[in-house]
Amino acid sequence: MAAENEASQESALGAYSPVDYMSITSFPRLPEDEPAPAAPLRGRKDEDAFLGDPDTDPDSFLKSARLQRLPSSSSEMGSQDGSPLRETRKDPFSAAAAECSCRQDGLTVIVTACLTFATGVTVALVMQIYFGDPQIFQQGAVVTDAARCTSLGIEVLSKQGSSVDAAVAAALCLGIVAPHSSGLGGGGVMLVHDIRRNESHLIDFRESAPGALREETLQRSWETKPGLLVGVPGMVKGLHEAHQLYGRLPWSQVLAFAAAVAQDGFNVTHDLARALAEQLPPNMSERFRETFLPSGRPPLPGSLLHRPDLAEVLDVLGTSGPAAFYAGGNLTLEMVAEAQHAGGVITEEDFSNYSALVEKPVCGVYRGHLVLSPPPPHTGPALISALNILEGFNLTSLVSREQALHWVAETLKIALALASRLGDPVYDSTITESMDDMLSKVEAAYLRGHINDSQAAPAPLLPVYELDGAPTAAQVLIMGPDDFIVAMVSSLNQPFGSGLITPSGILLNSQMLDFSWPNRTANHSAPSLENSVQPGKRPLSFLLPTVVRPAEGLCGTYLALGANGAARGLSGLTQVLLNVLTLNRNLSDSLA
Repeated sequence: MAAENEASQESALGAYSPVDYMSITSFPRLPEDEPAPAAPLRGRKDEDAFLGDPDTDPDSFLKSARLQRLPSSSSEMGSQDGSPLRETRKDPFSAAAAECSCRQDGLTVIVTACLTFATGVTVALVMQIYFGDPQIFQQGAVVTDAARCTSLGIEVLSKQGSSVDAAVAAALCLGIVAPHSSGLGGGGVMLVHDIRRNESHLIDFRESAPGALREETLQRSWETKPGLLVGVPGMVKGLHEAHQLYGRLPWSQVLAFAAAVAQDGFNVTHDLARALAEQLPPNMSERFRETFLPSGRPPLPGSLLHRPDLAEVLDVLGTSGPAAFYAGGNLTLEMVAEAQHAGGVITEEDFSNYSALVEKPVCGVYRGHLVLSPPPPHTGPALISALNILEGFNLTSLVSREQALHWVAETLKIALALASRLGDPVYDSTITESMDDMLSKVEAAYLRGHINDSQAAPAPLLPVYELDGAPTAAQVLIMGPDDFIVAMVSSLNQPFGSGLITPSGILLNSQMLDFSWPNRTANHSAPSLENSVQPGKRPLSFLLPTVVRPAEGLCGTYLALGANGAARGLSGLTQVLLNVLTLNRNLSDSLA
């Protein structure tokens, strides 16, 4: 039936096509279709003087002319009365001339119609170029959580910076404009994709546990000693590593863009104003109050806020590089002292031992699209598994909304259970095996077979180790004119991290909360062994920068996405990809 409908639609389209219509109806009737003339022809006289000499002889003309002899009562050819020939002043070639003229008229109509159609299309395209929404962004496209940082990213691209240059500047800007979500004292993950070469690298600068951190210490004192929640920050090392690989502008120049935002000041965003009014850290220090509550109360949206302290830090990092942050200088000493003063166990050695990781992202093919996402300890494999499971369902417009939502909900239950079993593969080799299973289409088919089409599962198919709480994060998404896609998500964990701030203005993270230990999981469920606390280990992460491109060739859909918020982030990202890649919905509508 679908094929018949398509055929009928094509027929209908062809019937109303102006080109088809004119080409069919403008052809003249061919000469053999004309009826034979009723009146007989006579021999030519002087009127036919344009003929050559041989043609002036009637006998010669009759022999060469294609004439049908009509019945006659006379047997003599010379008899004028009995001859089928009659004298005429009509040009025997006038019919052919008329036919040629008819053909020329038809061709004129066709050419005129084509020219009119082409002119109309050209005018429409020109109007679209000048007045329509841009289809190609000459300076690339930049998306961040703050308009000021988005503008900064575009500015870097306009000054011949690479996509990664723009991402580094925008990420540092977010640490200034959105300090509740990100900053130098935190970490994150960046996914870089080269469209032309179809190559990808993932820079993982997730925070790591201090060497002296123990599970029993966290379990006993984490609520009263915020210093225990501080992991070794990876932001500076990670951004510098990305710049070393893909940067075009000098490191100092890239950092100077962000330093100018801190020095010149910025308008407080609605998100920052809300966070300062509703999500202040419980153990707020006097230095924190002086920095963010200078008048003793939360600033209003739009009010101007200056951060000269961070401008100075960025100037130092631009000149000295990551060594100023990790090699035992003043910045290192300040962070160690601040955390230890609040009960932490982090040391200078933890900073000097830290390194960012450069690795390949995990990938899967979903309905002709290549989906790239971070490997463990991030939950990218669970995202790929969810898409693999959903790919086997008949998710079309013909399926009821209730049925589609049921399939999605049951799939996400499985995906979240799988995600909670991930952790740092450096400390547990079984995580690599679990990751391979999650990326397998065969395993996805097996899991899909356990989903009932009409009934929710009475109990989880797999155990779930859900963490209590949902961290905040900042996102940077860039598609640059250099044909690179950059997706980055960074975080301090809770709003404003641990709430600890150094004399230089660096807010310290609270990422140790992402480990699993007894009484830390939601509903006091059993902790995940794969995500247990260990020295130097990186905790489970739901930071999911994701890139989508055509699985084959260059033409098709390209997406740069990011997610945070633990389980909500994974679920939201899955549904957005489902809406765009399966249901062909607009990206803006899918995000609404």
